[in-house]
Amino acid sequence: MTDDICKSEKGGQTAYLRIGAWYDSEQDSIHLTLPRSGWFHTTVRRDAKSKRGHPNLFEKLARAMEIAGVPAPMIDKDDEKPSS
Repeated sequence: MTDDICKSEKGGQTAYLRIGAWYDSEQDSIHLTLPRSGWFHTTVRRDAKSKRGHPNLFEKLARAMEIAGVPAPMIDKDDEKPSS
């Protein structure tokens, strides 16, 4: 294990991943990486018909990036439901 990938302190089946994320506005995709892994790099797109499309994950990642203060895609916040 590394600092970027570790098992939960409580044990069990949970792994924590320290990911990097950035928005590519030309492709309207969010890139995800595990720094220093040398093997983990993927993208998520908002278009459900795309091979890498996952609108729900795309919006959650966009919201996290906005909170972090980095460039993020625009999302329709009116569609977000409050968590219970």
